[in-house]
Amino acid sequence: MEQKKIHGSSSTHDDSLAPSLSYIWSSITTTPCFINLFAARSSQPCALLILSKRDKLFVFSSPQAESYQFKIPRDGFLQRYDSVHGLVYLETSTQLMIWNPTMKRFFTLPEPEGSEGKYITGSLGYDPIDCKYKALCHLTGDKIGILTLGSQELWRILSQGFPSHSRRMSDCVICINGVIYYQCCFGLSLTHAIMSFDVRSEKFHLIKYPSRDGCFFVSYEGRLALMVSSNGHSGIELWILVNAENHQWVYKHFPTPHLPYTFWALRDMKLKGVTDAGEFIYFYSPFSIYKRRTDLIHLSSEGWSGFRVIYFDPKKNSSRDVIFPGIAIDDLKRLRVPGSDFMEGLSVVPNHIESLMSL
Repeated sequence: MEQKKIHGSSSTHDDSLAPSLSYIWSSITTTPCFINLFAARSSQPCALLILSKRDKLFVFSSPQAESYQFKIPRDGFLQRYDSVHGLVYLETSTQLMIWNPTMKRFFTLPEPEGSEGKYITGSLGYDPIDCKYKALCHLTGDKIGILTLGSQELWRILSQGFPSHSRRMSDCVICINGVIYYQCCFGLSLTHAIMSFDVRSEKFHLIKYPSRDGCFFVSYEGRLALMVSSNGHSGIELWILVNAENHQWVYKHFPTPHLPYTFWALRDMKLKGVTDAGEFIYFYSPFSIYKRRTDLIHLSSEGWSGFRVIYFDPKKNSSRDVIFPGIAIDDLKRLRVPGSDFMEGLSVVPNHIESLMSL
């Protein structure tokens, strides 16, 4: 886009004002309130497809048709990733990282100093009231670290003041409306439960499971929900948290959606989550039929239309498709991942937004 320079009517110009104006503009655009306003008024949320393959991460976006690929540094491998209000949290075997796709910048979280302990696992949260991001890190020695991003502060280490528990190493971690939820164990019998962490007040609360924990976490209408799908004819089950203090859950059952696809396509579809609007997310690709690495040589660009994400609205009994056309056949061959493994290791982020958060 061409930029035009506008000159004033005065014949004099004070160049000394430029650094001051630049500093003022920088200080304005990096404030939490401005960043939050930018996110609210920026372009419509996009969908991200994220795939991890040992020491590499592949990200594809739609409708922008952009793709990213990078290698995990320090000979590490990716253990977990999550999208939180425009930032992507990356947990590797050697370090914790934050990625801002909008700014195309990475930030490696500093390690706790001295003898505070080594990190075990962590998560990222966002407080929509104070517009702050905070990293939560579980350390050896039953300690927890809290770090506010952008504040130039060090880790604040907690050794007490929270319910005694052990963090479970799983992908069931989510931040909803300023609260981080993750799986944990507590007591001598190591009972499975859910721990919540309020990002703003930094308070922890233990939540009991309703009946089972063999499910994954989703955000449903602004609440934590446990989703169970049999990939058969029994439909989708949701346990929705309505009162964390009293451990109250509400059960909802949704019949298997009738989608306009062939039997073979429906068989290979995978339920990947729920949008903020309550739509169920299904992922499908003809690539899923390739079960072995040797089958990849048969991949052909003829008739290839990319990956397909189907959003099903159970209230309206309607569906819509989003196609990711920017993924080429040659890219898939270079991954050397069988289609079935690709489908299992892929996640969909339906409501990714832009963020000006400086890392």
